[in-house]
Amino acid sequence: MYGFTGTVVGVRCKDGIALASDTRGTYKYLVLSKRVQKIFKLGDRIGAAISGSSGDIQSLVGLLRAEANLYRLNHGRPISTKSLAQMVSNLLHGRRVFPYIVAGVISGLDEDGPRLYFLDPVGGKLEEEKFASAGTGSTVAYGVLEQQCRDDMGLDEGTKLAAQSIKTAIERDAATGDSVAVTIIDKKGYRELSGDEIKNLLKQT
Repeated sequence: MYGFTGTVVGVRCKDGIALASDTRGTYKYLVLSKRVQKIFKLGDRIGAAISGSSGDIQSLVGLLRAEANLYRLNHGRPISTKSLAQMVSNLLHGRRVFPYIVAGVISGLDEDGPRLYFLDPVGGKLEEEKFASAGTGSTVAYGVLEQQCRDDMGLDEGTKLAAQSIKTAIERDAATGDSVAVTIIDKKGYRELSGDEIKNLLKQT
């Protein structure tokens, strides 16, 4: 479907969050770009993995970063993942007549532990205990996640699983492709894995 090109995944672990995506941008049968960013830092310990229209993604991410910064200035502390996810939900629901063409996950590490929320284009918000995926290859990714996810999974294992689910989606979904991007969020903060780290990660899966 036009708009939701590519695949994004979030895996909730006992000690953090793993986010992964592909990097392909398409329009119908044309590959527009092989280096599309789909994972974004929204706060020190909050990130989002979003599939959809590039313009809508950039607009939405800009709004969320501004809101997170404004909250920090007004309250003297970072916004929680739960609060930011609710803010996104309200924003998307308010635009449901002319919606943002986006879907994805908002996740982070709050004081009470890791949080993972799935968001649809009209503001539907679901907190997920284990994992979430969005985009054209999400059904393929869910197959991998359902089979391999375990309770109390550590961040290292969850990161491998997130990367593997995107790799499998790349093999089976034409709109998902090119490279795998991976980010982790833990008590040390938000960190994007390098190309070499991701290559080593995929060799282990």
